[in-house]
Amino acid sequence: MENEHYKVRSFLQNIAACGAAKAIATLEPKSDQLTQRQAYAFLRKRDKEFGGQIEHGEAWLKRKVQDGSLKVRRKGTKANSPLIYSKAEILQALAVGKGA
Repeated sequence: MENEHYKVRSFLQNIAACGAAKAIATLEPKSDQLTQRQAYAFLRKRDKEFGGQIEHGEAWLKRKVQDGSLKVRRKGTKANSPLIYSKAEILQALAVGKGA
């Protein structure tokens, strides 16, 4: 029974985080934008907060981009322009991954 409470609480926390991230992205779009390096740091920090073990890193991010769960875009038009990820989309991909 305790495990079910944890799952429900975790699910609700993930949904609340996604909703808050979407609201912030709508109100302040620049705060939702993460460079690739910032995205890795964000995932590392989030993994440490929620379990202590790093499960979502560079390979996870690339896999989510390849399967279409995350959209990445370049900040400029040049080939060496930084890749930009949405923090809200990353949180959604994390929430979906936990539910599966």
